[in-house]
Amino acid sequence: MTVLRESPWYQEILQEGIQQERRRSLERILNLRFGDIPLDISRKMEALTLEQLDELIAIALTVNSLDEFSQQLPN
Repeated sequence: MTVLRESPWYQEILQEGIQQERRRSLERILNLRFGDIPLDISRKMEALTLEQLDELIAIALTVNSLDEFSQQLPN
């Protein structure tokens, strides 16, 4: 089992799962605070790294509007 956990393939799958969960968490926060998320914002969030998602979760908790949040998204 240790060999499997150390394999690059396993690490990649694990990373993707963590990114998906962070993305879902970010979407839940935005939905609770601002309602439906526009499709263009959702699409931009799909391409973000784990680090970017973590930063945006903190931002989502402090901004006053979805427009303010969208300005923080990387291009």
